[in-house]
Amino acid sequence: MTVSDLDSRLLQVPVRHAVLFVLLSGFLNSFSGLILRSVEQASEWQIIVYRTGAFALTLIVIFVIRDPEDFYSGVRKMGLWGLVCGALFCTMQTMFIISLSNTTVANTVFILSSGPVLTAFLARLVLHEPIGYRTWTILAMALAGTAIMMLEGLRSDTFLGNLAAAIGAMSFAGFVVILRARRHVDMMPAVVLGGLMATIVAFLFAGGNVTIPASDVLRCVFWGGGLSTLVLILFTIASRQLRGAELTLLLMLEYFLAPFWVWVFIDELPSLATFVGGIIILSAVAAQAYMANARDKTVPGVGSGTP
Repeated sequence: MTVSDLDSRLLQVPVRHAVLFVLLSGFLNSFSGLILRSVEQASEWQIIVYRTGAFALTLIVIFVIRDPEDFYSGVRKMGLWGLVCGALFCTMQTMFIISLSNTTVANTVFILSSGPVLTAFLARLVLHEPIGYRTWTILAMALAGTAIMMLEGLRSDTFLGNLAAAIGAMSFAGFVVILRARRHVDMMPAVVLGGLMATIVAFLFAGGNVTIPASDVLRCVFWGGGLSTLVLILFTIASRQLRGAELTLLLMLEYFLAPFWVWVFIDELPSLATFVGGIIILSAVAAQAYMANARDKTVPGVGSGTP
């Protein structure tokens, strides 16, 4: 079997398998906070260097093995928008680690989970996609939940981490909107570019000092080159067969599990404000996904399971 044959078979997986893939990707990604908490000595910038560096290099190897010419031509076709996408992905990855390092895992994942709602709002501004009064209400809910957690952060010295998560959510929204606007171009090389950008930026902020214990190196390399890469592959395959709303609802498994792991294993218990704000945000995300799913079912051919 050739590499292209394998790619073709993966992109045509049954919908039931796609559901399992996205659930598995959310389950695996939910361990990110626990992995970071297990790092012994490395600073947040050193963690980013090894994690995003391993992630970018692993993807480069995969792309080159598949089809080197296709990868190189894809980089050229992206143009300036590829750089913008890469910069936004770099920001997402960087803010994710900074947030986890400066606030609770629950705060990070709950604020980041508002990304799909922010995407709907940004798509209205940039792409002029319609947005009804219900969506405005949902956006207000997500912002209210985030505000509760941000205000709580001012009183508990977690404001920096909460702010980083909010910036990460906005970067995610911008990243997705550009993907929508450039849907006729393969923007996957921008993910590699963003990983390389994050590695370089973190290296500079670390002052070139990337000497950390071997155990920390292994954790970060496994996290980026193994876990994060597998999550991306599983999610990419699933996204070809499922609606965006379905993906959002299924990924909510990650938002619930991530705080659970750190609570069980290291006794990191979120505050009451985090619970309240998180429930509001997740309710908004679920409502937005439910509305999008209902809307798609009224359009012939949408969500039929064909790429």
